[in-house]
Amino acid sequence: MSKFPDRLKELREEKELLSKDFAKIMNVEPATITNWEKGNRFPKDDVLIKIADYFDCSIDYLLGRTDDRCAKIYSGKLHNQTIEIEIDKGYSHELTAEDVENIIRQLDAVGLDVKKLIENSKSK
Repeated sequence: MSKFPDRLKELREEKELLSKDFAKIMNVEPATITNWEKGNRFPKDDVLIKIADYFDCSIDYLLGRTDDRCAKIYSGKLHNQTIEIEIDKGYSHELTAEDVENIIRQLDAVGLDVKKLIENSKSK
């Protein structure tokens, strides 16, 4: 189940915004906000970006891919497995999927067991 409805409501309430006030900010009807927060509807991509920008959080946080409001998740392939790298918002560069794949290849080339590193980080 998507975390988006809960995360949106939590962020809106932290700013002490009523649904109708947030609707004005997003340029949508108040019922739209209610539907998003109940999980009945989902915003279009451009509106999702606007929401993330407004609350100064990542889309990955809104979607529940990370619990870090500022982190972004990048995915790449290594030996036919998808590897995800979480990078804090403070990182000054945007990464493409190709960038992530190159980083993973470089780590693999120098003998770093990326899979083990990821497994160990998940168990902490």
